[in-house]
Amino acid sequence: MAAHHGHRHDDHSAAFDFAEAAPRFKERAAAEAAEYRRLAERLADPADHLVADIGCGAASMAFALAETLPEAQVVAVDAEPAMLDLVRERAAETGTGVRAAQASVDDPEALAAVFGAPADLLWAGHVIHHAADPQAALGNLADMLARGGRLAIGEGGTAPQYLPWHVGVGRPGLELRLIEAGSRRLEGEGAEHGSTPLPYGWNLALERAGLTEVREVNELDATPAPLDGTALTHALESLQTRVEWFEHYLSDDDKAAWARLLDADGPDWLGRRRDLHHLSIDTYFIAVKP
Repeated sequence: MAAHHGHRHDDHSAAFDFAEAAPRFKERAAAEAAEYRRLAERLADPADHLVADIGCGAASMAFALAETLPEAQVVAVDAEPAMLDLVRERAAETGTGVRAAQASVDDPEALAAVFGAPADLLWAGHVIHHAADPQAALGNLADMLARGGRLAIGEGGTAPQYLPWHVGVGRPGLELRLIEAGSRRLEGEGAEHGSTPLPYGWNLALERAGLTEVREVNELDATPAPLDGTALTHALESLQTRVEWFEHYLSDDDKAAWARLLDADGPDWLGRRRDLHHLSIDTYFIAVKP
């Protein structure tokens, strides 16, 4: 599931350029279409009239919901104008009636204006942990639900891993340090914006938002080596993106190692290796408004 990083983290890291990244978001959305379609079928109810993809990015879930619920009103919500432009472009290309709207999970008034009526299903994929106040953000979304409506969030799980512990370039544990750098970037983001991470699990956070029937679902992706085709392409793109995002939190030695490994013209390019695999767990939670 896609994550959306729109914040400036410190004086040494530039704000994420959504307009520049839009083509990558679009390509990734196409690759994930079948995955989101399966998830949409699990979450949707034929009686749903108003559903939304919150913090939508390229709106993979919104388009999957529109396909699953052709009679429903589907709204793709994001705080980034570049992402909404991408949604409108995709809607025009596919002839899909997905409506794009600008709002943040930190702004309940803007959210209420977007919907205009209680929602039957809200999906927020890997966005709540970026909120200024994650617990308040969940409460905002819960307030937007109709009685019996569902809030589904993609949070938790594990970061994907693709590499052996030692790849012969740099020190062993290179990918583990990349994952740790991502954690430190998230911590820095929270400190800069004055937010505090939840000191309890997402199931409890949903209960504190007044929701019931909380369920946790974990989906394992365990693709053995060697990766090839689209699986290999996705692995390389994922690693490249995370190295760019977390660069400030990497040591000079690790940055040099990643530069060698991700250089398609160099002798150490990961794309020529036959020992890359994919191991990750995607976690999402579903809860109901009583």
